[in-house]
Amino acid sequence: MARKITRRLMIVHPECAGIDIGGSRHYVAVDPQRSEEPVRSFGSFTDELQAMGQWLHECGVKVVAMESTGVYWIPVYEVLERMGLEVQLVNPRATKQVSGRKSDVLDCQWLWQLMSYGLLRGAFRPAEAVCELRSYVRQRARLVREQATSVQHIQKALTQMNVQLANVLSDVTGKTGLKILRAIVAGERDGAKLAALRDGRVKADEQTIARSLVGTWRAEHVFALSQALARHDFYAQQIAQCETCILDTSAALSLDTHIAPEASARPARSAWDKRMRATLHATLGVDLTAIPTIGIETALTVASEVGADLSRFPSCAHFCSWLHLAPGTRISGGKPLPGRGPSSVNRLGQALRVAAATARTSHSFIGASHRARLARLDKPRAIKATAHQLARLIYALLTRGEAYVEKGIAHYEAVRRDKHLRALQRNARRLGFTLVEQPIQSVT
Repeated sequence: MARKITRRLMIVHPECAGIDIGGSRHYVAVDPQRSEEPVRSFGSFTDELQAMGQWLHECGVKVVAMESTGVYWIPVYEVLERMGLEVQLVNPRATKQVSGRKSDVLDCQWLWQLMSYGLLRGAFRPAEAVCELRSYVRQRARLVREQATSVQHIQKALTQMNVQLANVLSDVTGKTGLKILRAIVAGERDGAKLAALRDGRVKADEQTIARSLVGTWRAEHVFALSQALARHDFYAQQIAQCETCILDTSAALSLDTHIAPEASARPARSAWDKRMRATLHATLGVDLTAIPTIGIETALTVASEVGADLSRFPSCAHFCSWLHLAPGTRISGGKPLPGRGPSSVNRLGQALRVAAATARTSHSFIGASHRARLARLDKPRAIKATAHQLARLIYALLTRGEAYVEKGIAHYEAVRRDKHLRALQRNARRLGFTLVEQPIQSVT
């Protein structure tokens, strides 16, 4: 009697397709029973992408799987999604070929086969409006980095001329520094006149600033200074334009435009920070800046990377795992595997790590927890653990819509004392003793 063979892999998505993304051509594979030519290639022009979507509709395809190859996948994703197809952006690590053969045709067929058996999961991609905000925020961050490079060029030109302005001013691109730099580029060389541009809040006196402004004034270095200053001003103008777009897009995402954030212990550094804090509160529904170490930049990263809707994450553990803040699972034989796992970058996870690094000086519950971790862990692990704590708080606030309540250092000390007391009681019971609480007698 023949033994009955049990089918191990079941078809989960019978109406799916796989696309191998390329720079100039895209290869698409569908079920051979749905088309006489199950593998086709399409160009990267918009009309060819629309023809791809039309062919997929004719084949009865509803779900499409593609790899996140550079930025080439973005127009394909947007065109197919606009045509009513469910597009799943999958991790390239999950689609590695089992055999040694590698070609565009085999890749798209392998994607289709894995997707049909339900072996691929789509990556998280926020709503379209949040994606627009994310593009503006990432563009602003890129401009800020490029502006920082121009500041380095300014400092280099000043050092070459032996103008020691950076030694008397904390920021050469501050209010006083920019006035002096523009006067130098305009042709002023008198140190006393340049020092007279000093703002009243600068700690150094005019005489010290005048001494630092005695330099060689070589023409090539002044020319380099003028160009670096022009780039700095140009980037500042573009950053301001990005900030305007960020405010407008965030206001369009606001859940309640009448929400006013509570008074913050950290004063706003600029008018944009003040407006952005109020807009983020209305966009997210909660004031994330009320959490210690979470500033405007971190809250803006939360709003632009995930938005206010975290329904795609079933639990807080899934959210922390997506942020790459959860403990690793490289375990075999009950023991952790040596070496580091695959490197991956998550912008929000990195922002939370940066925020956690500032918790060392915070006089709050989070600051006390971070200092306790630093006492028993190395610095990178303590920062990751504190970032994990911040991620759990953010998930709880966004999903429950509750305001953050600061517990304070006294609450942390009480919790730590209770935990230590329970540990002592366990050890005493293990040794056959009983702890008896007695009042402490004051020594006179």
